[in-house]
Amino acid sequence: MVDKETTEFSRGSFKEKILRQLEENAAKQAETKFPDPEDFERPSRSDSEEPERKIEPRKVDLEPFKLPVFDFPAADENEEEPFVENENLSEEGDSLRQNVDGVVSEEIQNQDIPPQFSRSESKVQDEKFEQEQFSEKKESEKMVKHQPSRRTNSSSKKTSSSKKNKNKNKNKKKKKVTAGKIIAVIVVLLVLVVGGTGWYGYNFVKSGIQPLDSKNATAKSINIPAGSSSKQIGEILQRQSIIKNGMVFQYYTKFKNYSEFKSGYYNLAPNMSLSTIASKLEEGGTEKPVAPTLGKILVPEGYTLTQIAKAVTVNSGSNEKNAKTPFSEADFMKTVQDPTFIAKMVKAYPKLFASLPTKDSGIKYQLEGYLFPATYDYTKSSTVESVIENMIQAANTQLTPYYDTIAQKNLTVNEVLSLAALVEKEANNDDDRRNVAGTFYNRMNAGMTLGSNLSILYAEGKLGEKTSLSEDANIDTNLDSPYNLYTNTGFGPGPVDSPSLSSIKAVLDPAQNDYFYFVADVTTGKVYFAKTLAEQNANVQKYVNDKISS
Repeated sequence: MVDKETTEFSRGSFKEKILRQLEENAAKQAETKFPDPEDFERPSRSDSEEPERKIEPRKVDLEPFKLPVFDFPAADENEEEPFVENENLSEEGDSLRQNVDGVVSEEIQNQDIPPQFSRSESKVQDEKFEQEQFSEKKESEKMVKHQPSRRTNSSSKKTSSSKKNKNKNKNKKKKKVTAGKIIAVIVVLLVLVVGGTGWYGYNFVKSGIQPLDSKNATAKSINIPAGSSSKQIGEILQRQSIIKNGMVFQYYTKFKNYSEFKSGYYNLAPNMSLSTIASKLEEGGTEKPVAPTLGKILVPEGYTLTQIAKAVTVNSGSNEKNAKTPFSEADFMKTVQDPTFIAKMVKAYPKLFASLPTKDSGIKYQLEGYLFPATYDYTKSSTVESVIENMIQAANTQLTPYYDTIAQKNLTVNEVLSLAALVEKEANNDDDRRNVAGTFYNRMNAGMTLGSNLSILYAEGKLGEKTSLSEDANIDTNLDSPYNLYTNTGFGPGPVDSPSLSSIKAVLDPAQNDYFYFVADVTTGKVYFAKTLAEQNANVQKYVNDKISS
């Protein structure tokens, strides 16, 4: 507790000192400044100090005044009350002392701790500071009586909050794990759905592209109306049991750039692929229905009549092994040698048969070489006679553009076909065909025979049959036959096989060369040409005799 008298003395001396300084400075200057708070020592504080207040200087008019007497009440234990002035202080509201007292008291109240000017003052202030701390402690203890312990509370709160945090973290982790599992399951399901859809779509399209029935070659007459779209065509074909799916046909033809489908009647079978059907639709149909085909007959280039007779018995349009046609080999050979049938054909195709050799000319078969090699369809109404006529008609169609050229070259159709039949067997490509044809012309122009082994093999009935290299090389060049082109000059009596259009063109447009000889390698088939007999003998020894002996 601070002594009252000491407190009064300290405060009074403090004010008197200030007043004395003001009176001394008033004589020297018209303006005066209030003491700067920085001139007074302040106790150090750990807390952050508030920014200093700047007191603007102002003019003070000094007037004679009486010193006020301050009556300081006793300080309370808990709180220091502000002092009250004596009642008999003259009321000079505008006087200097009143202004100074207000400024000083305001400064003291704002600073909480009064500035130190003496030891007694510092002691008083220290005691005051301790007293304030003591009173604050008391108040805090009172507060504690009415409130639960902060430490206990805080510790319990911390414990409970830590537990809650742990539980929250656990719940969050559980939620995260659960959410992760759900997301993983959803992703897996999406992958399975997408993959399954893709796999199903792939198999659906793949299956739709395949023929409806690869073993069913029975064709139907299908009518495609004018202006039909690919979608409408697909629906028609699916409805007629030609394809599996019309939608697949629509997208397949678009993907493969099939376009400009033509209207008409088409003979289509379930064993046809989508590409085959689309190609036929681009070619165009017929104005009227045509009997559906039951199968196909394949006649390769260079086949003889006896080979063709065997080919007409085989249905090459079927996927079944050893599929047969309704035609026989014997019926075929009988028809091609029938004089009535031949006369009928000569009358139907006069230009083609204008130079047909007679039966007594020494030829083996009159129609040999006049049946064009190609693939032919047959139907329920087809006969051996109609099949042969289709082959003759194809030959006439192919040669029609060249009849005038043949006449201009002073050749006959029989001579062109005879020479083209030899070229077909002697060469493997168009360049060799033209060189072989040119060599044959060179020999005939020089008065030489053609000297072809093929004609002798044909006369012996071995052409087209499987023969050994030795048999091919050791033919009888002295054979008594019109087909022996070692002893007989010219083109021979007639063709020995059915030549291709390429060989016919090579005969009509041969290469201009100086060759008189050629020989083919018995193992590779490559043709080697020579200008002299010596070169030819060397080539024969190298590419024929040496390889046969080895």
